[in-house]
Amino acid sequence: MPTHLFVYGTLLSDIPSSMSKFLRRRATLIGKATAAGTLYDLGLYPGFVGGSGSVKGELYRLHDENLPETLEMLDAYETVTGSPEDQYRRITVTATVGDGGTFTAQVYEYRGSTTGKNTIPKGDYCPFYRSNPDHQRFVNGE
Repeated sequence: MPTHLFVYGTLLSDIPSSMSKFLRRRATLIGKATAAGTLYDLGLYPGFVGGSGSVKGELYRLHDENLPETLEMLDAYETVTGSPEDQYRRITVTATVGDGGTFTAQVYEYRGSTTGKNTIPKGDYCPFYRSNPDHQRFVNGE
């Protein structure tokens, strides 16, 4: 089972979502990290697509004692059921932390079409979130 998770959007520690708080109780923040890919604005939240480019995020080590339950809750939040119709899937990427260390980590990847979707500048969700009322309303449950 995976023990590291790369997060890039509403699970980031700087985003005041209930699930980012849940993650901080169930995992240890290793630090700021990057992963190869592109970050898209999906209207209310971001979507990561692996590949070229660089996405900024955080790397967590999930606690072993409740790993299955933590992944089950995160999968439910990201609506990952294993169905071909799922909007996201959990994949493995290489995440690089600030000091240059690399880790194999899981990440939630967007599976839908990116045609007509805007990219999030510099693959950095936090500044984008702070300037986007639609994303703030989504996180706040409005």
